[in-house]
Amino acid sequence: MDNQKNNQVNQGNQGNSAREGAGASMGKDLSNAAGNAIDKARESGKELGKDLSDAAGHAVDKAKDLARDASGAVQAGAAGVHDKIDQAADAARPIVERMANSAHAGVDKLSGALSGATEGLDAKGRQLTDAARAFADTGRGYVRTSPATSVLVALGAGYLLSKLLGSRR
Repeated sequence: MDNQKNNQVNQGNQGNSAREGAGASMGKDLSNAAGNAIDKARESGKELGKDLSDAAGHAVDKAKDLARDASGAVQAGAAGVHDKIDQAADAARPIVERMANSAHAGVDKLSGALSGATEGLDAKGRQLTDAARAFADTGRGYVRTSPATSVLVALGAGYLLSKLLGSRR
């Protein structure tokens, strides 16, 4: 009888240790899964920051190209206007000379103003580049400090975008 009780106690203890081993194993699995999720969140944050930085760089490059194109078009247009003014001055020399001088000054003033505008666009492009870099750095820092929140925010933003941009059937 005592042997039977000892066997039952031993079997009960073996069952408890097997359950404890399964719990420890599940804890390790959860810990590994959480670590993998955090690593993926960090990678996603880095990729998001790089994508934002690339997009901002492309936008700035496009703005600079447009500013250069506008400046070239202004210069070419100003040269064409100068030629037409000179032709009109030759046709009616005495009266038109005064008008031509005024028109040249006006075209030069307009060209200078538009040139100043292209410089302003270049300055805004640099500001946009700096702001994009600061935004990307801030985003990267936030993802590093709180990756779980970053993943949740990214999921929420993706859900909202899918609802806003998705087709309505």
